[in-house]
Amino acid sequence: MVNISQIASHLGISPSTVSRALKKPNMVSLETRHQVLAAAEQLGYLKKLRDDVTSASSSNLIGVIAADLTNSFSNAIVKAVTDYLDSQHYSVIIGCNYEHSSLESKILKQWATLNLRGLIIMPTGKFGKTITSTSYEKPVVLVDRQLDELKFDCVIEDNQAGVGLILNYLQELGHEKIAFISGSKKVYTFAQRCQGVEQSGVKAEVHEVLADSYEELFIGAFEQTNILMLRAPALRPTAIVGANNAITSGILYALNLKGFKIPQDISVVSYGDSGWCRFYPTPITSVCQPVEEMGRMAATLLLDRINGSHEQKQNVCLKSMLLRRASTSSPKES
Repeated sequence: MVNISQIASHLGISPSTVSRALKKPNMVSLETRHQVLAAAEQLGYLKKLRDDVTSASSSNLIGVIAADLTNSFSNAIVKAVTDYLDSQHYSVIIGCNYEHSSLESKILKQWATLNLRGLIIMPTGKFGKTITSTSYEKPVVLVDRQLDELKFDCVIEDNQAGVGLILNYLQELGHEKIAFISGSKKVYTFAQRCQGVEQSGVKAEVHEVLADSYEELFIGAFEQTNILMLRAPALRPTAIVGANNAITSGILYALNLKGFKIPQDISVVSYGDSGWCRFYPTPITSVCQPVEEMGRMAATLLLDRINGSHEQKQNVCLKSMLLRRASTSSPKES
């Protein structure tokens, strides 16, 4: 095994000079530094250092890729995962694909040298191709998204049932003109929630905002709400549902700027119970997602695989609950 003394002998200089060149380069000339580095690379010393560092730092390292770290839901999932893994003495490296498969692929390629023990990911729709192209062979758990064509365990919530809770509640209140504003159906969760509208049996208009990021969803929902509320009073929706917290934020901003009162003029429901929903001037009726349970379950499944579990593919589907607050009421008579 190559050591500092052998590098010194190879170059005909003292071991202390080699040590300074490697650890305190400001104490030797640039020429000596280059000679030592070249010899260390040639004799395999630098490779050994890199291997040692990688092995030491990644023996209990797990990768976590979120969908959008500007969104509180993704942040909550990541926190639940990292809290549980930390309690089990694992470290975490975090990336974000922002719903773009190219970023997803780039992250996995960058992480290839880290010798991760496993991966928890909120995948894009093209993750199947990405994971195949990178030849990733460690355990993987999908969270918040399900890709049937892949063999990986997954933990999701029942998005369709969650939408059903909202629409059935609004129907009970007497709403017949309901608008459902969603993000792109290319995103798994939005596609599932739009299907929930179709399967609920409750009539609702679906409006799709073709955007990816939190800011774009916010702006798109703001614009769509303005368009809806420009209709003649008899044609306006009496209730609007935001398919995630970014969309709901845009809805509320538009209604506030136009002076519409909630729920006197229009009821509002959010799919996703962000902290601000409870403290908005009119607290917002929301679907509370099982975020912490999703994160812990994903981490538990991954550790089971790391520890040698050979059980069949696990598809865990958790239920959400509807929190009824002041932003919803029966529609006023025209």
